Formats: sequence, structure tokens, C-alpha cells
Amino acid sequence: MTPRYADGPPPGMSQVSFPRPTPVVRRLLIGLTAIHLALFVLFLASEANYELITDPLRLDGSGWFTNLPFVPLWELATYGLLHSPVDLWHLIGNLLVLYFFGTMLEEELGSRRFTITYIASQVLGALVFLVAGWMGMRSGPAIGASGACYGVMLATATLFPDRRVTLILVPLTMRWLAIIIVAVTVFAALLQFKQGTSGTAHLIHLGGLAYGFFAVRSGLIKKDPVEAFEQHRAVKEIERAQSDEARVDDLLAKISREGIGSLSKGERDFLKKASTRK
Repeated sequence: MTPRYADGPPPGMSQVSFPRPTPVVRRLLIGLTAIHLALFVLFLASEANYELITDPLRLDGSGWFTNLPFVPLWELATYGLLHSPVDLWHLIGNLLVLYFFGTMLEEELGSRRFTITYIASQVLGALVFLVAGWMGMRSGPAIGASGACYGVMLATATLFPDRRVTLILVPLTMRWLAIIIVAVTVFAALLQFKQGTSGTAHLIHLGGLAYGFFAVRSGLIKKDPVEAFEQHRAVKEIERAQSDEARVDDLLAKISREGIGSLSKGERDFLKKASTRK
């Protein structure tokens, strides 16, 4: 599954792009791989110690239902760092999606907005999984970055629906890739709901897909809460400066009319502070 970054090469030519990973994608690729290798070595050395380390990090709905209101919130983050030690394709698939689609998305959004999209997709996937468990669809603990990667993939496909990819040697637009992925995920989730757990947390995938799609359609993906906060703070600083300047003018006018002895201690302190800020 290899995205082509242009709308397509000239007829008769095959052009596959292998982009240079963007900063956050590079860190995620390295981090997820390093964590998996370290835990895999631990798994080979001692399965008991492996489980001792990873059990508290997995997304386990049972801990959320039995310990209310003291729920293990850290699992919303840590479950996405783990992958099956006996299924290497679980990790490889996520890394490939992250490399191709994540790089494209980070180039479009910037690192901070991409990071927000990645984390939000993972968290929403986890919440869908937990809500389904609360409604009676219980399953075993979940691990993996698939929810985040699915969200990134669908966000990219929704932003660039006419860009082409090659899926198992078959070229198709990202719009159709998204349709196929969503259809397969919904089908698998419905089948899991009917038959019980299958070993794959399809509901987490579905939650990630939902966030990726609606974040693009709603424009949420373009918003940056950190930037919004900084802008709000800058506006408040300007308003405060203007208010202080107006108050200084009023106090200077009072001194001119009544003399400096007419100022209260608070007014004197304010003028002193205002003079040091200039």
C-alpha cells in the first residue's frame, strides 16, 4: 500500500514515492519500534515478567467498570505503545500506514496539529471500545496503535480523495481506499458484535476512522488549541496594556488637578509598577 504523492504519473509510467519521514512521524516510528524490540526481548526471556510489565498498560475495560470513579486513565495513552509480540505484522502494518499516510498528513497540517490528530484518534478509538464494553460487548484487553493509524489514514484520504495509491498492485484513489477500509471495518465490527470477541479490536479501528473523517469534515483538524490559547493570551495582554495606559492617563490628570498627595497607596503602587514596565 504505497501512496503516490502526485495525482498520478504520465500514462505508461509507474512512479512510487518514498517520502522522507516528517519529524513527529519519525519519532513515532523509532519509538514504537524501540518499545516493541525491548518488550520482545523481555517476552523471550520471561513471559511472566513481560505480562507483569505490560498488563497495567493495556486497555482493559474491566478495570474501568469495577474501579469507578478511579479509572486507569493512563491506559488511553499506553495501550497504543504496545503490539503483539507474536504477531509482527501487527506492528509492521501500523508502521507502514504511519510512514506513508502520516508523513503526508504532517506535511499538510504541521507537527502539532498532526500530533493532536494522532492522539485524538487513539483516544476516541479507546472510548468507543470502552463504551461498547460498558454496554455489554465485553472483550479482552486491547493493544496497538491501530486506532491512531486508522484515524490518520482516513483523515489523509478525506483531505486528498483524488490522490492515488497502490493496494496489492491495484491502483485506486484514496477516496475508494477509504470506502473499502471503512466497509471492511464496519463489517468486522458488526460480526464481532454478533459473535463475540475475535482477537482484533475493530471498534478501536472504527473510533479512529470516525475521528479522522469528522475532524476533516468539521474543520477541527485545522484548529490548534495551543495556538488559539497563545492568541487569546496575546489579545488579553494588549487589552491589559491599553487598560493600564488609560488608567495611567487618568491618574496623571488627577495629579495635575489635585496634587500627588491626592493619590491613594494603591494608586501610587500602580503608577510605580506601570513605570517599571515601560
